[in-house]
Amino acid sequence: MAQKLTVEQVKGEILRFWNVFMDKDAQGLMNFYAPDSSVFSSVSARLEPGRLAAARREREYFHGKSSLRSSASNIEVILLGDNAACASYLFQFHAMRVAGGMGNPVEEDIRQGRATQIFRLEPDGRVLIVHEHLSAVDK
Repeated sequence: MAQKLTVEQVKGEILRFWNVFMDKDAQGLMNFYAPDSSVFSSVSARLEPGRLAAARREREYFHGKSSLRSSASNIEVILLGDNAACASYLFQFHAMRVAGGMGNPVEEDIRQGRATQIFRLEPDGRVLIVHEHLSAVDK
């Protein structure tokens, strides 16, 4: 019997995504993204491959001196057939001592963030992000 992606499964993956991010689990974050994935982050002006975005997040956020806090709410999921889904939700994100481009630590505070993530169920049962768009209303 073929597996089908469910709304509950996608919501669970979103919460797991943010938990992995807050735990500074670089490999766990990398494993969320399909090899062909793309990301528009809340701080980048260009589209980048998902795994490159995960590597950038590791460099910027996952060092010992950074402090991270996030929450996700109002998660809406639309199933796109048996093996894909579009999730849209609100998030808050606060990071202290982010590794800035000039070597100076910076602070990030997104109070009204919007997220859209497209998930795909793989033949091996993994649920991967194939596209992600994060933006901030308050920037």
